[in-house]
Amino acid sequence: MDKGSDMMEKGGMERKAAPPDDSGGGQDRVMAYQVRLAQMEIPSVPKRLAELKEAADQAGVLIICMNAEMMAGRRHAEEAIRQAIRAKKEGTMTARSLEMEVLLYVSGQRQTSIAMGFGLHEGGMLTWIGLVPPSDLAWAMLEGLIRLCPDEEEIPASRIPGLQELFGITDEEINTVGRERICDLVIERTALLNILK
Repeated sequence: MDKGSDMMEKGGMERKAAPPDDSGGGQDRVMAYQVRLAQMEIPSVPKRLAELKEAADQAGVLIICMNAEMMAGRRHAEEAIRQAIRAKKEGTMTARSLEMEVLLYVSGQRQTSIAMGFGLHEGGMLTWIGLVPPSDLAWAMLEGLIRLCPDEEEIPASRIPGLQELFGITDEEINTVGRERICDLVIERTALLNILK
């Protein structure tokens, strides 16, 4: 199977997290990841988490689910994964798992109780799903649990007030940079987590 063409066909994009500047190779290998947008119907969060863990264990990957409705698009998801991978490599993780560390960066908060709100919830939800590393087998195993969606072309206007409240972004900032730059403002806020550690 041509892995690259399969990813393009399904709308997935493979990325690699940059290693620390002082990387000496060996243990500091570049870690690849992949992010796709999907719709999920979740009757029970514990049951769905168990299903995701089973798929992750069988495919030998980590599966990270982020609530897209509380996020500023693909770049927000990818940056959270990159920052979490960097923290893991540098030994500065706050959380016990990479999955939770990603949610901390998604939320820009140090408290896991807050970060968990950016994960799964019961009912229908739009979610960014990250795989570390990319895996065709894992996506195949997830087919019965998710419905892949096209990427968001822009952040829906109805989501912006919620993002402002979640990340402390003022109307003045939005008016200064424009609504199309909301993702930059959110990522700026979440990057502060590195300072707070």
